[in-house]
Amino acid sequence: MPKKTDNLSWLENIKSTWGTLAGFALFVFGIVGTFVLPPPGWVTASGDKTLLHLGQFIVAVLSGLVLILVIKWKRKKHLRRWILITLGSLFLSVGSYFAYQHFLDTRTCKYFDELVVIGSSYTQRGSEYVKENASETCSTLLEDFAGKADDIWTPNSINQSRYVLALSYIISIPLFTICLIATVQAVYCAGRN
Repeated sequence: MPKKTDNLSWLENIKSTWGTLAGFALFVFGIVGTFVLPPPGWVTASGDKTLLHLGQFIVAVLSGLVLILVIKWKRKKHLRRWILITLGSLFLSVGSYFAYQHFLDTRTCKYFDELVVIGSSYTQRGSEYVKENASETCSTLLEDFAGKADDIWTPNSINQSRYVLALSYIISIPLFTICLIATVQAVYCAGRN
């Protein structure tokens, strides 16, 4: 039977490891978060940042998994692997970034100083209004409807836009994280004998 001190030692080791990993994940998330901004509509008026916290959690878990590879592949002979991982994740992260930007451009609209998530299917009222005012921009539509996107677009299509934006955001963050870690490890392995 394990001693109580062994259990406490094990628990302290876990706390130390996860504390370091969480700090590292927040550092990486802070870097990535400066150029991949979260989609509108997922930070509530009360300040709930659920999507941001999900992104931080995914970065922490993924960082832990990638750090296992960092520990295993730390010699000069592993440099090629890290370069391939860096280039692959760079390619995928840039692609996901532009996909995310595309979704921001097509699934959101500026209403004065605020970005509003819009849908892809009009309501009956919205459809009739657009037929009469075909040259209106989405910003003008929102102004004409007092910012009520659900009067113009169906709630289902607005929710689909929210999820498309959230998914593309959540995919981008881990890809950038892998790219950063792999780059640092490639530089480290290149300097090894």
